[in-house]
Amino acid sequence: MHSTPWRAAALALLTLFGPAAPALAQDAEPAPAAEAASETPAPTPAPSGEIIDGIAAQIGTEVVLVSEVDRVARPIEPKVREQGGTDQDIAMLRSDILDKLIERKLIQIVAKRAEIEATEFEIDDAVNSIARENGMTVEEMQKSVTAQGLTWEAYRARLAEEVVQSKVLGGMVRPRAKVEEQQIRRLYDQRYGAMPAAGGQELHILHMAAGADDGKPESVAAACDRVQRGLSRVRGGEPFAKVASEVSMAAPDLGYLPEHALAPWMRETAAAMQPGQVSGVIRLPVGCAVLQLVDRRTIEALTYDQAKGQLRAILTEQAFQEEYVKFIDRLRKQTYVERRGVFADALDVASPPPMIR
Repeated sequence: MHSTPWRAAALALLTLFGPAAPALAQDAEPAPAAEAASETPAPTPAPSGEIIDGIAAQIGTEVVLVSEVDRVARPIEPKVREQGGTDQDIAMLRSDILDKLIERKLIQIVAKRAEIEATEFEIDDAVNSIARENGMTVEEMQKSVTAQGLTWEAYRARLAEEVVQSKVLGGMVRPRAKVEEQQIRRLYDQRYGAMPAAGGQELHILHMAAGADDGKPESVAAACDRVQRGLSRVRGGEPFAKVASEVSMAAPDLGYLPEHALAPWMRETAAAMQPGQVSGVIRLPVGCAVLQLVDRRTIEALTYDQAKGQLRAILTEQAFQEEYVKFIDRLRKQTYVERRGVFADALDVASPPPMIR
C-alpha cells in the first residue's frame, strides 16, 4: 500500500500520545498558545527547587509551557533514574525535549504563514491508518485514547498537527534532499565493491553518533554527553531509532552492510553482539557512538542495479536529515526564540553535531 507523506509521523504519534504510552495522555490538553502568552507568567524556581508551570520558551508569538515539557518527560524520567541518571541528566533530558517542542512551534508558525492546514479527510485517513497498523478498529482506538484521559477531539487535534508538520517538511525540506547518481555509485563501491562472489556476512545496524568538527575537547565532550544521554533514554525504554534520529544528524538506519565494508570500530564492536543488543558508548577521536545490531545474515554478491534502490533510499534519508537541520537553523535565525526560567541557561541542542561517518 502506498504511504502518504505524513503516515510515518502519524504512526509515531501513537507512541507519544496513544495506547503505547498511556502516561503521556494523562494531562488535559494545554491552553492555546495565545492565551498562555497573555495570562501565564514566566516560570521561576519554587523555593524547594521544584519547577512550577509557566512559559518554558517563547517562539515568536507562540509559547511552550513547562507543563508541555513535563508531560513528555514524565514517563521517561523514572526509567532514566533506574539507569543511574542524575539530576543533571534529567535537566538535560528536559532541555532536549524543550528543543524538539521549539522546533515543532517553528514549523507551526511556517504552516500558519503559508495557510497550510489538515483536512478532516486527512485526519480520518491518519486515524484509520494508525488503527490498522495497531491491529484495532477505530472504535477500539477511540476507547483506548479516552480511557487514558485524553479526549478524542484533542487526539485528533494532535494528529492534525502531525499532518501539517509533514506537509511543511514534505513541501519545503524533502525536495531539497537530492541524491545524484554518482553518490549512489560511490556508496555502492564502498559497500559492495570488494564483496566476494558469494559468502561472508552482512549486518543490519542502527547507529547513534555525534561528533565535533573543530576537535576541541569541550566540543567532543558535549557530543559524547549527548550520545550518553541518548543511550540512557534507550535503556529507559525508548525506541533506539527514534532516539538516534534526534541525536544524530544523519539517518540512524544504515541498512544491511557487508561486514568487510564496516569501519574497523563498528566491525570490532558488532563482532561481540547478538541481534537486538545495544552497545555501550564507543569513544572515538572526534566524538562518540552507540550501535544496535538488528540482524546478521549470509550474503550473496549484489549487482549495482540490485542494490541501487536501497542505497538511494539511505542517501535520500541522510540528505533529508541534513536539510532538516539547515531548515530549522534558518527558522531560528528568522524567529525570536527565548528560553525562560530554569531553561534559560540550558544547553541549546537545536543543531546536532556532525555525523561520524
